[in-house]
Amino acid sequence: MLTRRTFLGLVGAGLGARAAGPLWAAGEAPRRPNIVLFMVDDMGWQDTSVPFHWQDGKPVPSALNARYAAAGRTPNMERLAKRGMTFTNAYACAVCSPSRCSLMSGMNAARHRVTDWTLGVDQQSRFAAHGEGLYPPRWSANGLQPPGTAPEGRCQPPWRADAEGRYVQPPFGSDEGAADYRMRLPYTCALPFPELLRRAGYRTIHVGKAHWGSGAANCYLRTGTPTTPGADPRAFGFDVNVAGCEKGGPANYRGASHYGNKGASPFSTPGLDENNYYQDDVFLTDALTDRALAEIDAAKAAGKPFYLYLAHYAVHAPLDNGRAWDRTRSDDPNPAKDARNPDPKDGLPWNAIERNYGTLLKGMDDSLGKVLDRLEALGLADDTLVVFMADNGGLAISGRMGRANAPARAGKGSCYEGGTREPLLVAWPGRVRPGSVCHEPVIIEDFYPTLLEAAGVPLPAPEALAQTPAGVHADGPLRQVVDGESFLPLLLGRRATVRPDGSPRPLLWHYPNYWQEGPTGSAYQFYTALRLGDWKLIYQHSDRTYELYDVAHDVGETRNLAAEQPARVAALRREMGRLLRARNAQMPRVGAPDGPEVPLPDVGL
Repeated sequence: MLTRRTFLGLVGAGLGARAAGPLWAAGEAPRRPNIVLFMVDDMGWQDTSVPFHWQDGKPVPSALNARYAAAGRTPNMERLAKRGMTFTNAYACAVCSPSRCSLMSGMNAARHRVTDWTLGVDQQSRFAAHGEGLYPPRWSANGLQPPGTAPEGRCQPPWRADAEGRYVQPPFGSDEGAADYRMRLPYTCALPFPELLRRAGYRTIHVGKAHWGSGAANCYLRTGTPTTPGADPRAFGFDVNVAGCEKGGPANYRGASHYGNKGASPFSTPGLDENNYYQDDVFLTDALTDRALAEIDAAKAAGKPFYLYLAHYAVHAPLDNGRAWDRTRSDDPNPAKDARNPDPKDGLPWNAIERNYGTLLKGMDDSLGKVLDRLEALGLADDTLVVFMADNGGLAISGRMGRANAPARAGKGSCYEGGTREPLLVAWPGRVRPGSVCHEPVIIEDFYPTLLEAAGVPLPAPEALAQTPAGVHADGPLRQVVDGESFLPLLLGRRATVRPDGSPRPLLWHYPNYWQEGPTGSAYQFYTALRLGDWKLIYQHSDRTYELYDVAHDVGETRNLAAEQPARVAALRREMGRLLRARNAQMPRVGAPDGPEVPLPDVGL
C-alpha cells in the first residue's frame, strides 16, 4: 500500500477545482504565460507514485504505484500533482506518431490519417504488412507535413546554410531548396500550433523526440538521401530544435555510444555531439535536460514568453543493460548487485529490464524536477503553465511484465485502456487550484485549442487551416479541422465538463493498421474504439465483432456487455459510424491491398 504521506497533497480537495479567479484581473493587461509541455514516451498509466486510478471519488493505488513510491522514483510528479490538477481520464492514441500528429494538428487520427508510426520516406513496408486477412489502407505513411508542402510532395530540408555555415530557416511554408525527389506515398498537411504561438511572439523551443514526418535513414542532419519537411521541427514553427527528427526511439541512451550515432542505425539520436556528452557518457535524458535548461535561460534573457516542448525519448525501449543501463542511478548492471535498486520483493517481476525501466522513470522525473527548479530560480514559475503527459500506453511486451498497466488491460498499441489511458498533470500557479482532481475525459487533440486559449491566441478560421492538395490522397484534398476541444475551463475551475452544456462528447480511436511490433490478435491491430460517457465500444475489424465495456466501473475491461445490451451497442455503432464518415476515415482492405474495404460499423443497422 502507498503511505499516507505519499497521498497527502496529491488528492487535495479531490473532486473538481473551483475557479482561482478570472484569467486576467480587472484592469490588468493580458500576460502570455510561458508554456512547458513535458512529454514522456511510452510511459504507462501506472508507472508513477501518483495515483491516476480513482473509483467512487477516491484514489485506488496499484501495485506499481506502491513500487515506485517505495523506491522514490517519481517525487517530482508528486510535486507537480500537489501544485496543480490530476486528470484521471486522460487519453492519447495507442501508438506514438498518431498521438504526436494529433497534438500538433488538433485533428483526430481518423482525420489526419497518420494512423501508425512513421520513419523512412516512402517506406513501402508500412503497407505490405498484414494480419488476419486484412491490409492497411493508403494511410499517411510519410507523416505530418507543414502547409505549403508541394502537391507533388517534393522533399526538401526546411533550411539553408548562410555564409558562415549556420542553418537558416526559409519563410514558413516556403518551397525554397526543394529537391527533385518526390514522395510517392501519402502525407497530411497541418498548420501546427507552435507556429501560431511563434506568430504571437513566443520563442518556441523543441527538445527531444518529434516523430511527425518521415525522413532519411540517417536523419536530416546527414546528407545524401531524401528527407521530408516534416522531419524537422523547425518546419512546424519551432525557433530552436534539439535532437528532433523523424526517429521514434533511441538506439542507445549511453553517451559513450554516441546515442547510436556511431553506425547507421535508423533510431540514433542526432544533434548532441557537443558539451562533452559523448566523452562524459552523459545519459540521454540528462543531455536533453541540460539543453532544455539552457534554452529556458536563453528565453529568460530574451524577455519573451516561451513554449518549451521537452519530449523525452525515455521511457521508450531499448531496456537492456548494453544500451539503457544508467550508471548515474544504479550501482551495477547486474540487478542482484545493485544496492541502489534492490529487489523490492513486492510480488512483481524483478530483473534487469524492470530495474532499467525504473531508472529510466527516475531519470525522467529528475528532469521534471530540474525544469521546475530552474523556473523557480529564474522567477518564472508563477507565469508558467506546466503540462505533463505521455504519448501512448506503457509497453507490456518485449520483456516487461505482462500486466504492466494493471488494472488497465493490455498496453501500447492496444485498443484497450492500457494502450490509450495516460498520466496527465497540469500546474499553473494562481490559475489552477493546487491538489485538484478532474475526472472528465480529455484526449490528445484537445491540447491544440487548450494551449492556444491559455496563451490568448485565437484558433485560426477554418479557411486559414491547412489543406493537403489533391493528388496526395486518392479521395481528393484533405482539409485540416480542429477536432479537439479546449479543456481550459476545467483547469480554471469554471465548469466540470469540456462542453458548456455538460453533455458527454465522443472520443474516437481508429487504427486500421497492423502493429508490426506487437503481439498478434485483435487487441493490437485493426480496430476502432469509441468512448461516450461511461461506455466504450470496440469494433474489431478482423471479424466485425463488438465489445462493450463500462470503463467507469470496469477499467480492466473484464466484462464484455455487448450481448446483454444490444440497444446500447447499436446506438454507439451509429455514433462511431457518424464520426468515421465526418472525418473521412480510411478502413482496412480485405484479402489484398486493393481489396474491398471493411464496412463501417453502422452498416446493416
